[in-house]
Amino acid sequence: MMDKTQFTAAVLDAEPTLYRVAKAMLGNEHDCADAAQQAILRAWERLETLKKPKYFKTWLTRILINECSAMLRLRRRLAPYEAAAAEAIPTPAADDYSDLHTALLSLDTKYRLPVVLYYLEGFKTREIAGMLGVPEGTVKTRLRVAREQLRKNLERACFA
Repeated sequence: MMDKTQFTAAVLDAEPTLYRVAKAMLGNEHDCADAAQQAILRAWERLETLKKPKYFKTWLTRILINECSAMLRLRRRLAPYEAAAAEAIPTPAADDYSDLHTALLSLDTKYRLPVVLYYLEGFKTREIAGMLGVPEGTVKTRLRVAREQLRKNLERACFA
């Protein structure tokens, strides 16, 4: 069992990953911070359920994914009431993002999240499968489809 100091150190080590995963799922900076804080709180409250401390980062990332999914469900339920507010937010200029970042954001979350976890965070497909609650073959398929979509989007951006 981890003590408070070990927990804090492990959270600080996982913080960049938490941010990138939340950003990939939610997009909104404020929501990313909320989801990460809620995930850390839940992890602390359920620390006794962590079987092996060496998998803390994977375990915490799974908790974060659950938090982000809950926020997205809530967002969908509230979406009709927030339409006017969403229109009031200015859309960033195309120059504000790199072509790769734009192409990544254009992916559906079910493809974007495995890409972020695998290529940016370095998780293995087996670990990602556990985090997402899908078979490893599904993760591999989603990575392949995402690569194909990214290639097409980037080719379009480069030759447009």
